[in-house]
Amino acid sequence: MDGAVRDDSHSAAAAAVISRSIGVFAVALCAQGIGDILDELPRLAAWWNILFGGGAVLTLVWTAAAAVRGRVERRALLGFAAAVALGLLTWPAGHPDAEPGPPWLWHVLSLGTACLAGAAGLTAAGAYAVATSVLFAVVRRSPAGGAASVAVSVEDGAYAAMVGIAVAVAIQAIRVGAHRADAAEASAVEAYRESAAARAQLIERNRLGAILHDSVMTALISAARAFTPEQRAGAARAAREGIRQLGEYAATEPERSPVPVGELPARLQAVAENTDFVPVDIFSTLPTDGALSLPARAADALLEAVYTALDNASRHSGASRATVTARLVDDRLCVDVADGGRGFEPASVPQRRLGIRLSIIQRAEDAGGAASVESAPGRGTTVHLEWKVG
Repeated sequence: MDGAVRDDSHSAAAAAVISRSIGVFAVALCAQGIGDILDELPRLAAWWNILFGGGAVLTLVWTAAAAVRGRVERRALLGFAAAVALGLLTWPAGHPDAEPGPPWLWHVLSLGTACLAGAAGLTAAGAYAVATSVLFAVVRRSPAGGAASVAVSVEDGAYAAMVGIAVAVAIQAIRVGAHRADAAEASAVEAYRESAAARAQLIERNRLGAILHDSVMTALISAARAFTPEQRAGAARAAREGIRQLGEYAATEPERSPVPVGELPARLQAVAENTDFVPVDIFSTLPTDGALSLPARAADALLEAVYTALDNASRHSGASRATVTARLVDDRLCVDVADGGRGFEPASVPQRRLGIRLSIIQRAEDAGGAASVESAPGRGTTVHLEWKVG
C-alpha cells in the first residue's frame, strides 16, 4: 500500500536536516580548531576548562546523538550556545596570560549561532551573533585575546557576526520552505475535499435542472398554449407531475436498485482483472440466493476502495500476488484486500497522503461503511472493508 514515511510533514523532515547539518558543522569546526584548542588548554585555568569545556563537550555530544536520530534537541542546542557566550565572557579571567593571537573560541562562535538558530529561530540567533561578536571584539583587545588593534578587533568581530548570521539565515530558509510546503499541501487536501463537494453539488444541480426543464417547463409551456379543455387538462397533468417530481427531489435522494450480495464476487473479479495489477485471487463465501443486498452507492464505494487498495498493493508493496476475500459476519459484509509485501507503519503515513485516508477510509465512511488498514514493516498489509447488509 502507501509506502512507509518516517516523518509526517515537511517541517519534521526539515528539522531532521537542520539537526544533522548542525551536527556536521560542529564536527567540522571542532576538527578545524582542535590544534589551537589543545595548545591553549594547559594555559587556561582549571575552573574555566571545567566550566566551559565540560558544558561544551556535554552539549555537543548530546547534539551529535540527536543529529544521528534526526531530532532537534533544543535544550542541548541552547546549552551549547549559552556555554559559548559564558566561555567568551569569562575568557580573560580564565586565561590571565597574554596571547599573541585570537582565542580559539573564534572557531565556535558561528556554531553557537547555528545552535541558537536551530533551537529558537532567526531573530534570537541574529541577536546572539551580534552580541557575541561585539563581546569577541572586546576580548580581542585584551591581552588574553591577543591585544589586537581596534581595526583588527572590529574586523574579526564583524566577520564572526556575518558568518553566524549567514548560517542562521540558511537554517531559517530551510524551516520557512518546509512550513510553506506543508501549508501548500494542506491547501491541496482542502481543495481536493472542496472539489469533491462541488462535484456532488453540480450533480444535484444537474438533476434539479433536468426536472425543471423536463417537467416544470413543459407544464408551463403547455399551460401557456392551452386553449381547449383537453389542452388545459394535459397542462394540469404535466403540472401535477412536475410538482410530484420536485417533491420527491426535496424529500429523498433517488436510489438506484440495491446490488445483490451474490453479484459482488463477479464485480470484484472485474476490478481485479486490471492488467496493471499484480495477480489477484478472489475468495468468496457470499450467499447467491439474492436475499441480501447492498445499496448501490455502498457497492460503488466498495469497488472503488478495492480498486485503490489493489492499485497501492501493485505499486508499493513489492508483493507478487494479492487476495480479495469476501464473507458475511452476522449481518455485515466483510471484504479484505491483503498482500504479503513489505508493509509499512500506518501511523507514520502523513496527512497529505490521500491514497488511504480519502480514497479508502473516507470513501467507505461516506457510503455508510467502515474501513481500516492493518500493516507492519515486513508483515504485509490488509485493508478491511465492511457494510451492513439487508
